[in-house]
Amino acid sequence: AFYNKEMMIKVMTNLLSNAFKFTGEGGQITVFIDVIEDNSVEIKVKDTGIGISEEELPKLFDRFYQVDSSQTREYEGTALGLALTKELIELHRGKIKANSIPGKGSEFIIELPLGRNHLKDEEVVEPEESGEPEKEIDNGEYVSFEMEKTVVKESFDEEKNVILIVEDNREVRGFIRDSLGDDFEIQEASNGEEGFLMAEKCIPDLIISDIMMPKMDGNELTKKIKNDEKTSHIPVILLTAKSEQESKLEGLQTGADDYLIKPFDSKELRIRIKNLIDIRRNLQEKYSKGEYIWKQDKEKLSSLDEQFMSKVMEVIESHLSEEDFSIENFDKEMGMGRMQNYRKLKALTGCSPSRYIRRVRLIKAREMIKEKQGNVSEIAYSVGFSSPAYFTRCFKEEFGYSPSELKN
Repeated sequence: AFYNKEMMIKVMTNLLSNAFKFTGEGGQITVFIDVIEDNSVEIKVKDTGIGISEEELPKLFDRFYQVDSSQTREYEGTALGLALTKELIELHRGKIKANSIPGKGSEFIIELPLGRNHLKDEEVVEPEESGEPEKEIDNGEYVSFEMEKTVVKESFDEEKNVILIVEDNREVRGFIRDSLGDDFEIQEASNGEEGFLMAEKCIPDLIISDIMMPKMDGNELTKKIKNDEKTSHIPVILLTAKSEQESKLEGLQTGADDYLIKPFDSKELRIRIKNLIDIRRNLQEKYSKGEYIWKQDKEKLSSLDEQFMSKVMEVIESHLSEEDFSIENFDKEMGMGRMQNYRKLKALTGCSPSRYIRRVRLIKAREMIKEKQGNVSEIAYSVGFSSPAYFTRCFKEEFGYSPSELKN
């Protein structure tokens, strides 16, 4: 048989990987290879795992399809893995099919034509002599697998938005990650529980989550994200293979900002991400001005984001005249870790905590100058500046005119 070595390694890796995932301890996985009537070779990968229902089988090789039974969802689904496998087999002019009995196991059958008559001359490449002997497999040799470890980065590129992908299927996560390219900092989680913990730690700028996941689904994850002060501002895009209106409404009712049905176009995903981030930037303009909070009745605050900003203002105002009020003390009074507080405030205002504290002090000083509550030096000291000259420089940088120009 003529075949591409790298492609067939991917095919067998995908099939064996699924067999291992869906076959419990004590189960059996068997690979059969046989020649059929001297014109094709047949490869069977058979397991004694949990099996697949009859109605799910026809959809098994669809791109993005996920088997949605509660038992199957405890494992990583097949999705892009089997779709890719089918595509690679068909490139070899072959066929693949699946048989399965729920509770008894599954069997995948590959048929590849022998010879080269089915291939064009330009599709056949003569193998290079490597000079190395073929490796033999020792029956006493075993391969060990190490589970993926979730790593939360401690810092990110300031020029890039951080996107958290929450999806139980590794291949789909890879597809989304590749679709986004190098324009974003990417974090990944394999289920809703893991996704929520990661969201709390890294405070991403946007979350893309599948709806159907083990342990915690996308709807529950969205609900938790939107009801936690640290994460309530984060836009969420929900993904699902289902197209029913009921499922869409359920997702939106949990507070999701957008909804995308698989299979989706990568360009559409990027456009939706851009739109949500642009909306967030508009919100930053509102909060970054710093003035709204003094003119707003705090009793009427409804969203967690506004409650968070109200708390920010209360902490800053209570330490307004303290020159040595540190970011560490600010984080402690806000009840958040340094990275959490930094990314939350930066997402809402576009400013780091130190920059925002200075902005609020300068806005307060401008109000005091307008109301003639003292001379420039007195006001500079009262809002936490140790040097009137430095205060004047910062004031002009912030507003485009000096305190004396405002006073006159």
